[in-house]
Amino acid sequence: MQMQIPSHILTVYQPSAPSKEFIAKKVREESNELEILKLLNGFHPRAEHIIALQDSLQTQSTSWAILPRMDSVADCVRFSPNELFQNLDQVCWGLIRGVAFLHKLCIAHRDIKPHNLVVDRNFCLKIIDFDIAMQVKDEEVYGQCGTKHWQAPEIEEKLTYSPIKADRWSIGRVLQYLLYESEKDGGDLMAIARMLMAHIPKKRPSMLEVAASLPDVGNVGSERKVSRPRQNRGVDEESAKSLRVKKQKLSDNNARAVFAELHGQKIAQPMARVH
Repeated sequence: MQMQIPSHILTVYQPSAPSKEFIAKKVREESNELEILKLLNGFHPRAEHIIALQDSLQTQSTSWAILPRMDSVADCVRFSPNELFQNLDQVCWGLIRGVAFLHKLCIAHRDIKPHNLVVDRNFCLKIIDFDIAMQVKDEEVYGQCGTKHWQAPEIEEKLTYSPIKADRWSIGRVLQYLLYESEKDGGDLMAIARMLMAHIPKKRPSMLEVAASLPDVGNVGSERKVSRPRQNRGVDEESAKSLRVKKQKLSDNNARAVFAELHGQKIAQPMARVH
């Protein structure tokens, strides 16, 4: 099963390991995605449930993030549901742990949904796509963000909102969706999903509180005690607040030439955009 990826992302290969696929993602000029990924990469050990930045490139007009290629949770639900649902608890706990780690650093993802969650061959979940993420505490902001059906109600209602609390609702929605699709009872996970989807934002429990209640808290504890990177690459909060969800298509011919010239990498044709 091959993960479907948008047309602004290319599949790339390293000459030293031609059988291993990576993706090259064009980073929008207005986005803080690359800075956030570099910040997250600076922690040791790395957070288990956040995608690892493999490399980055800067051309005259474009920044690129090189990332591992994995199957999205959305594609797993569609193409290999049995395998996914056999590992559903692990996947759901991974989402909770991953977002707890982000929120501890005051990073709000702002577009949590199955397409922005991937799993490796062992079904370890990784959070991807920090295109509209922002570093923020608990202040409220204004502006549409995220994806319809996965947005917190206060965003759909065009109210001011806390990005951290809005993330909590989206996580509850993803948990609920996966449990319904798997036709499992859900138990504690369904109870957590319902609490996170409280209509009143202040009633949603923090992800650190939820993560602390997990059956196996070892991984969460290790992520909480992680050391700060030597160089703290800050995120510009004001520019982050003005981000839009709209993504730009990349110029395929230019991108292919860039990678061929600068990295000697063989570039595959981009796949169709996900609808």
